[in-house]
Amino acid sequence: MSYPLEGIRVVDLTVVWSGPGATALLGDLGAEVIRLEGNNRTSRQVSATTTKELITSTGYHGGTYPDKDPGARPYERTALFNWHSRNKLAACANLETPEGHAAAIALLEVSDVVVENNSNGTLEKLGLGHETLLALNPRLVVVRMPPMGMSGPMSNYLGYGPNFNSLVGIAAMDGYEGEDPDSAGENYHMDEAAPAGVAFAVMAALWDRERTGLGGLVEFPQAEAVMAEIGEFILDYQMNNRNPKVLGNTDSHMLQDVFLSADEDRWLAVSVRDDRDWAVLAALVDPEGLAGTGETAALRAENSAVIRAVLAGWCRQRPAEQAVQELQDVGVPAGEVMSEDRLLADPHLAARGWFQERNHPSVGTHRYPGQPWRAEGFDLAFGRVVPGFGEDNEYVYRKLLGYSAEKYADLVARGLVTDHQIA
Repeated sequence: MSYPLEGIRVVDLTVVWSGPGATALLGDLGAEVIRLEGNNRTSRQVSATTTKELITSTGYHGGTYPDKDPGARPYERTALFNWHSRNKLAACANLETPEGHAAAIALLEVSDVVVENNSNGTLEKLGLGHETLLALNPRLVVVRMPPMGMSGPMSNYLGYGPNFNSLVGIAAMDGYEGEDPDSAGENYHMDEAAPAGVAFAVMAALWDRERTGLGGLVEFPQAEAVMAEIGEFILDYQMNNRNPKVLGNTDSHMLQDVFLSADEDRWLAVSVRDDRDWAVLAALVDPEGLAGTGETAALRAENSAVIRAVLAGWCRQRPAEQAVQELQDVGVPAGEVMSEDRLLADPHLAARGWFQERNHPSVGTHRYPGQPWRAEGFDLAFGRVVPGFGEDNEYVYRKLLGYSAEKYADLVARGLVTDHQIA
């Protein structure tokens, strides 16, 4: 096996989604990713004190556990964490204790990259600010992901994806057509968008280190990164003083929407890109009824509601797979809006081997999403099972840090190095 980041060690101090998603991509490329966690607080988006009764009463996140049961070790049974923990090692170190702080420092001295997405100032409070770390290990690449950056009047704002989506403008356009901007519910796009950008930044910094011999700070403000994805709307306001409309599933440049099929709760996404698409769509759906309503982009925009009503009626009379096939056969972009069970049964994804089976004693064997890319000329890693909390303590402390058997046993006996969370 040949991995691009083989021999690179990454210390993962991340929480929830955007940070762990980034380090998962580095693990895919062959880096040794060591997730360093304290047992006194959760970094996995789930508390050790979560119970089945609590889930039943609130309904929150119950579906992320097998059989909606968090079990005795809920921090090992949540689907989101287990998905992005692929190719990672797991070690316990409470950074708020002298012993945990010393272990973290020792590990960072022999590592290449550290990634964290905590609130601004968290590392400084722990004595692990980037200036301190770079003084100890000048070759270290320190990646920090504060939502609003490390400086400026908003740099200390706290929150998570939906909060900052609102702040940068995404929530202003994220609603159902004709309804309020927040009508579609919470949107976590910032968490989804950050990982690939962070992984790219790490590789760029490592490439630069090959030239200079030095690491350095990579500041990755997540809100600023996601703003780049709505640049046209920001420019439209700057140049034309226009706020974006709430378009739902429609589009400002082409005829597009999502339509219910004859199958229960199975929906189809259909797009008409240009005049050619329109001609074949009209001929297929209702050549007489649609004549004169959409031969140009301007007509399609003017008569959008009427055209979509006709198309909705046509889709409603057909099973989802039949409607998709008929539209694709004439070259109109169409596809089913897949639910989770449909994705798991999808023959295309099965043929490409996209879902990968992984196992762990706390959850059993399940299929998980694969990597977001394929590659030629090098391999991608996906061989490691879901890591248990503290599963790699002995490897990290004894082999990497060189702790004696007595020193390691003392930390275990005092509960400073453990294989279970308490909070």
